[in-house]
Amino acid sequence: MTINLKSAKSPWSSLDGVEKLSLHPTDQVFNKEIIIPGSKSVTNRAFILAGFSKGTSKLSGYLKSDDTYWCMETLKKLGATFEFEGDSINITGVDMESLPEEQTVFIGSAGTTARFLPGILGTQDKSEITITSTEQLAGRPHKTLHDALIQLGVEVSYIEKEGQLPVKIKGTPENGGKVMIAGDKSSQFISGLLLAAPLFNQTTEIELTTEIVQSAYVDITIELMEQFGISVEVSDDYKHMKVEKGSYQATNLPLEADLSTACYFMALAALNKSTIKINHLNLKTHQPDLEVVDILEKMGATVKKGEDYVVITGPEQLKGNLTIDMNACSDQALTIGTLAAFADGPITITGVEHIRNHECNRVEALTESLTKLGINIQEHQDGWTIQPGEIQSATLDTFDDHRVAMSLSLVGTKVDGITLLDPACVSKTCPTYFEMLKSLGMSIDYD
Repeated sequence: MTINLKSAKSPWSSLDGVEKLSLHPTDQVFNKEIIIPGSKSVTNRAFILAGFSKGTSKLSGYLKSDDTYWCMETLKKLGATFEFEGDSINITGVDMESLPEEQTVFIGSAGTTARFLPGILGTQDKSEITITSTEQLAGRPHKTLHDALIQLGVEVSYIEKEGQLPVKIKGTPENGGKVMIAGDKSSQFISGLLLAAPLFNQTTEIELTTEIVQSAYVDITIELMEQFGISVEVSDDYKHMKVEKGSYQATNLPLEADLSTACYFMALAALNKSTIKINHLNLKTHQPDLEVVDILEKMGATVKKGEDYVVITGPEQLKGNLTIDMNACSDQALTIGTLAAFADGPITITGVEHIRNHECNRVEALTESLTKLGINIQEHQDGWTIQPGEIQSATLDTFDDHRVAMSLSLVGTKVDGITLLDPACVSKTCPTYFEMLKSLGMSIDYD
């Protein structure tokens, strides 16, 4: 298969060759049920843990997307095996003693793989692995993690630009020990250190020099590590973590549905005075985007929670005059920011400065997009204040960012004449997203 370093679409992609699509408002209120695909965050963590476990793990409910495909392909190149069995996948872990002396792997645009893999590879001193990626991922911040790995005895060599991919990773005979790292840059850096910790040659202790951002994602990592046989000592404030030397053991595990993807359908119902029931959810999840349910309720939606489902019914008019700190659930800042344009008063979103360094500068992306739609939006360093108003039709860039595409698609279900460029970027986390919208009665034209 030929690899496109700009987009790295996978065989699990959708909308191949579609340069743009147009959405049209639904004419009727709907009352529907839907099941959401598996979580990208959980799937890639589980793939990597299974990929470096002793034995064969069976995972059900995994997500098929661009990010998870390239994670799988990377692990296969390192020696893991993947066998599909119905809706499950059997993963036999890498024999660490048989890792190639030199190998180059391509991880696509998967930020999780870029942060979770280097530490584990750095536990081995007999192999040197080069990690390459798309141009988009190469330019995202990685140096905080790499500097921490150097403290732990890992050799990190940049091939082109310092702090960017591609990068060579090689372990040393004396690795592990104590490491200090900022907690406010990305929780993925901390998860990357935790995942590697038991495979170092000595006990690993992680000290955070600042408050942690999005601790819920670290909770997901710790919970999954426990499922694979490794326990983590962690202080209440997450400032200190300790992991003893050990090995991951294969397990059988059902994976959670993706709460981030679910939020777009909750928002769809809230915006369109409609009702949607989302089934097969884990309401005890550590996925932080579950917080969006409470935000939608503050905006006027009616919420009903069951043991494994959520029902959202939209109000006649979304409420505004709110200030919302979305630090914990920042992946949904664009979603709520888009809904804010339809509220009855201004909404200020704070706490999301770190999303400037995601797939694109998401703060600037929403500012540009809502401005094109005729909405008055004031950009702050850590968010926006959005004044609702009359929305005009427009052609909108998705910035090769799945979160931008899915958030802006909501506008097209309410306002006619909305066109999205490069809609296939949703394949990063939910290749079937637009087909799922169509199944709920939305009208979409592909070009």
